[in-house]
Amino acid sequence: MTFTLIVVLCIALLLLLRVVLHRSTREEDGVPGDILNRSDYARRLPDRALLHQCLSPEDLEFIAARRSPGLTQLFLRERRRLALGWLRQIGREARGLYRQHLRSVRDAADLRLSAEAKLLLAVVLFSITYGAILTAVECYGPFRTRRFLLSLQGMANILIELGNRIAGSIAPAGLAGLDAAAGGR
Repeated sequence: MTFTLIVVLCIALLLLLRVVLHRSTREEDGVPGDILNRSDYARRLPDRALLHQCLSPEDLEFIAARRSPGLTQLFLRERRRLALGWLRQIGREARGLYRQHLRSVRDAADLRLSAEAKLLLAVVLFSITYGAILTAVECYGPFRTRRFLLSLQGMANILIELGNRIAGSIAPAGLAGLDAAAGGR
């Protein structure tokens, strides 16, 4: 019961943080001119290669080799700003895409409730993940967040491999037990 309460509170705090960050982004940006000028159907995701290039560990090593705390802090602050801008652009595009979907299916006669529920679940999961990554970059910076996500991905791959091994070792024995039980009837 306590664990469930903690999870619910964490999700609520992430959503509240997302709302606050969204409002502050609107205030910083003002009225974005490119959104007013472009078509609702044109979606442009920011270039992922550009982000990888801007957040390359080699740049951090180069700056750290200069042994200038001021330069290092300036570099980290600018890279955090760049990563947050990239993430916010992703969030704006995702929200715009979902709003576009809602407008397009508003009067659809052949709407499937199960497909819409799956899409809504995907949007909610995206929002939670987006909020968590945005918060992590805000608090820890893009380099630490990147290292954390890479280690998390590595651990997930190890767990997947372990799960496959366990399932592979159980499946033949479990099938033999089922065959014996079916033959005994």
